Amino acid sequence: MKYKYQAIRIPYNSWSGKAEADYLDIINEKGAKGWRFVGFEPLIAKAEKGFRGTELVFEIPLEEEAK
Repeated sequence: MKYKYQAIRIPYNSWSGKAEADYLDIINEKGAKGWRFVGFEPLIAKAEKGFRGTELVFEIPLEEEAK
């Protein structure tokens, strides 16, 4: 089976260090549309300034082409 992938970036607020969006809300919204959460990747800032955010990765099956 083939899949299509999508990544959504969630930036962190530079002052508070907290995510600017609730990741669980995003995961649930995408899941309701048929996307499956497959993982995350922290976005690391340069020069030891910590994390810039997180990238959530989703997949959805592609329709098989007619034979």
